[in-house]
Amino acid sequence: MKQSEQLYSQNKIAEILGISRGTFSKWLKENSVSPKQQKGQRKLYDETVIEQYKQSKKTSGSKDSKRLTTVELLQDNLKEKQQEIDYLKEQLEEKDAQIKVKDETISEFGLKFAKLADQAQQLNLVDKPQLIKSKQETASNEKTVEKTPKNSKKEKRFWQFWK
Repeated sequence: MKQSEQLYSQNKIAEILGISRGTFSKWLKENSVSPKQQKGQRKLYDETVIEQYKQSKKTSGSKDSKRLTTVELLQDNLKEKQQEIDYLKEQLEEKDAQIKVKDETISEFGLKFAKLADQAQQLNLVDKPQLIKSKQETASNEKTVEKTPKNSKKEKRFWQFWK
């Protein structure tokens, strides 16, 4: 063995990297890293394993940046949806205002209609006696008209009929 090549246990490497032994063991299994040497049940790894771990974390750091990008995309999406909600709320308020104006217009027309109905009823009541009076006058005129021709017929005699 060379002096420059130093072997480390899983515990020592985890301590150097500042991670837990379980995390390091999991990484070893995921990356299929085999020990350089084994003393009994103790597995020993060389310094290159430390560098491999650091390199893998740098590339997974780009995964973190992708995750951040995903988070940013979700935040942007959330902002867009919030803007859409705000826009729809504004439209809803405008429509409510329009409906309120229409309701007021309808109630005004209802009041005007009621007033016109009252006026029509009053005119009808005023006109009814006049109408009855005019019908009576018309009827009496017809009676006088009928009486007049009957009287003229009575005055004519049979032999004067063609004259």
